[in-house]
Amino acid sequence: MIVDPTVHIAMRRQDLLLEADRERLAAQVPHAPSVVRHELAIACVRLANWLDRPDEYFPTADSGPGDWVARSAGV
Repeated sequence: MIVDPTVHIAMRRQDLLLEADRERLAAQVPHAPSVVRHELAIACVRLANWLDRPDEYFPTADSGPGDWVARSAGV
């Protein structure tokens, strides 16, 4: 299928103009910090840490409650 280059250029130009309009609209949105996004990010980091190192959050079968408390307190 052969496409006329002038049609392709016109379509590409239209796409770029639409993208520029979207960028202009996005730039008008205030850049206020979002408490919800911040709290969600903290929750995601905590969940990732919990998944990566569950032994720091739960005692292993061979350790007692005192061992777990001392380890989590950094003693």
